[in-house]
Amino acid sequence: MITDLPLPLNASQHLRPLDARHDLAAVADLVELCFNDTLDPEGRNYLKQMRQAAQHAALIGWANSLYPDGSMPPTGLVWVEGDLQAGNQRLVGNLSLIPINLQGKRGTLIANVAVHPDFRGSGIGRTLTAAGLEVARKRGVPAAWLQVRDDNPSAIHIYETSGFVERARRSSWVTTADIPSGSPPPGTSITSRQPAHWPQQKSWLTTLYPQDLSWHLPLDWKALDPDLSGSLYRLLTWYFPRHWSILQDDRLAGVLTYTQSHGQTDHLWLAAPPDPDPQALFELLRAARRSSLPRRRPLALNLPAGMATQALRSAGFSTHQTLIWMEYRFH
Repeated sequence: MITDLPLPLNASQHLRPLDARHDLAAVADLVELCFNDTLDPEGRNYLKQMRQAAQHAALIGWANSLYPDGSMPPTGLVWVEGDLQAGNQRLVGNLSLIPINLQGKRGTLIANVAVHPDFRGSGIGRTLTAAGLEVARKRGVPAAWLQVRDDNPSAIHIYETSGFVERARRSSWVTTADIPSGSPPPGTSITSRQPAHWPQQKSWLTTLYPQDLSWHLPLDWKALDPDLSGSLYRLLTWYFPRHWSILQDDRLAGVLTYTQSHGQTDHLWLAAPPDPDPQALFELLRAARRSSLPRRRPLALNLPAGMATQALRSAGFSTHQTLIWMEYRFH
């Protein structure tokens, strides 16, 4: 049992570490109940995998003996109500602890913080958060991160008063509508990216996808470099992004990159000024969508909240959610 935690609500009677051999199915049900309206294809696939893993309890136990403090199987905390001996105990709260890479250093992502609707308002979420931070602190990580929807004020209040600080606010977009028809206006052209475009593209990407957020924005910088080392890297990894550049009167106005993923959506990465020309961005997105990209998979794009909203909607994208990225630093 976790010790040395300032936990209210007689927490020692209710709070315990996640037992992946027995809890995964109940955690999946709780997360689905709490976040069903906001789950994206990746989230639903995650729950599917969790339920599949729950069917192999023996394998999970073996993995846990090899990785007692790692990500295989997932680790975290749960809150239970009822009497185990009487057979009426139920899992009503969850918090997952996921190892992340913070620019070469170990960090912790606090995720899937869920409390059953019948038990909300009693301090369970705050207690789980405090306990999760204590576990992360004992692991010696420099920081813990979490993401919370911008329309969840009660959760935001818990995290702010627990010591988390907002670091970014970003919206995820996904293709849902048909590809608009049309052609670029006079003076505008869409081309393949040229090597000369890379310095400006890299500068824009660095602004829109900063390094301190790279733990959740899997942009493979080596694969984008057009020079010889980048070419060799792409051959060795068999990873070939596609790029489109838009020129307005021979001036570079933006670059869009497409990368495949192993998840439920493929990714687009935008390189553009922080306040891009809406028409240029619309034409760039439309050109990419009308090219020979796989049509059976949605395309996802992550940008700072509020950026180029109208251009994205015009190009057939819909907002999935806007998340506040928050950090807790231990030292």
